[in-house]
Amino acid sequence: MAVSVVLISMYSAIRRNSSKRLVQLATIFKCARIPYQIVKDMHIWQLCHLAMVVPIADAYYETEIPERVGIDKKIMLHTARQMKTNFSLLTDTGIKLSPPKMNLFRFIPIPIFSIVLSSIVQSKFGNVFMYQHSMKAPDEMRVLHEQFYGYIEKLNI
Repeated sequence: MAVSVVLISMYSAIRRNSSKRLVQLATIFKCARIPYQIVKDMHIWQLCHLAMVVPIADAYYETEIPERVGIDKKIMLHTARQMKTNFSLLTDTGIKLSPPKMNLFRFIPIPIFSIVLSSIVQSKFGNVFMYQHSMKAPDEMRVLHEQFYGYIEKLNI
């Protein structure tokens, strides 16, 4: 069974003046053992998520055998480089990455990043959360690709 994280946006879904409801909702998730995260700015979180997800999906579509993309060193290097570039572009426009641990992607050397990425892509987690979704939703991922890079381009003008 796949486990997903529920994201609670304090400013959009819950609103600022309902901190009591936020605590109640968090308590419900906690009691149900559903992982959750409170996110102050869902828009920023989604941009950071796309900065990571879009290059990974692109990697699957660039190779002839998508389920084995993790062993393609050239594509893994390209994917790591693109993710690093995406996070740098976001921070260069004044966006604070969310969650803050995303900043690690900006500083890790690309060869090491590509090895870690390759390992994750080849894992059970990678199969469930990256490969299967990318293969089942190519049209969605292509639209997200276009929208993300279009948005980034507008930010950098």
